[in-house]
Amino acid sequence: MTEYDYLDLMRKVGRAAADMRLSELIPGNDLIFIGKGHYLETGTIRRIKTSGIPVALWYGDIRIPIEPWLKEILSSVDYFFMSSGGDLLREYKRQGNPCIAAYYFNPSDPDVTEKYAGLIPPERYPIVMSGSPYGFADHERLATVRYLRKRRDVRFYGGIEELVWKTNPFSRVFRKALKVLKLAKSSEWVRGEKYIAAIKSADIGVGVSAFQQIDKYTSDRMSHYLTLGIFYLPWKFPRIEELFEYGRELVWFEGTIDLDKKITYYLANPEERLVIARAGRRKMLEEYNTRNITAMMLDVINTGKSDRFPWVEIVS
Repeated sequence: MTEYDYLDLMRKVGRAAADMRLSELIPGNDLIFIGKGHYLETGTIRRIKTSGIPVALWYGDIRIPIEPWLKEILSSVDYFFMSSGGDLLREYKRQGNPCIAAYYFNPSDPDVTEKYAGLIPPERYPIVMSGSPYGFADHERLATVRYLRKRRDVRFYGGIEELVWKTNPFSRVFRKALKVLKLAKSSEWVRGEKYIAAIKSADIGVGVSAFQQIDKYTSDRMSHYLTLGIFYLPWKFPRIEELFEYGRELVWFEGTIDLDKKITYYLANPEERLVIARAGRRKMLEEYNTRNITAMMLDVINTGKSDRFPWVEIVS
């Protein structure tokens, strides 16, 4: 197996040289597996195809409609794995026309868990919500942020609280002026060890994806919080019950009134909260780990099907 960091090389030598280096690595491999691929030229994918080696692409960032770069290269892809199921999976298959499209759930990485096992966050917070303030996010995310901003026990990361200022042009201009005058600032955008510490600082993590009405789609934050053993409350999305058992491995909410009730209950019942968090963590580490999810993908590539998980969904 040959590992190749395309983005790192592209930053150092440019896209053309990075593409050429990738083409040189093709001989001797049985499969080219590409992560996202948003910087790859269509011609590069086609050159790979002429070698006769199958090409697989995974995609976790959901955009509606399909992003132009992705639509352009999908017709040259043999196996396409995306973190959305149902109608959207079928629509991506129809528009991009890869040979096979299949759903995957964002896996845990046990090595990361082990690496940061001893990391103790400098502070703890009753509630943590992290994410980006995407202006295209569904109303559920904005409603949740508005509710949480009214509480005094919430720590935001990634600037997600800025959503409330993006509802109209006047609000955006006013907020920008406050920042210029240094009278306001966004929550910290964190990566690496700081990101892990931010998650581990939570008694309860709250999550709402940018798109909430897509079958089995959730931000990878769910996997991150659960893998690190944090009790996580996501806004319910379609077919979530196929992924986790409610009340034993995960608890979800439907609306901010329901969220308020569940935050109140689980903050007052830490032992019950901890039992569920531990079960969610076991689910991620024992079942939804990188080894098992990759094996499911290889099943699809080798046989066109997989029975490793009951939620496997394939469109061919």
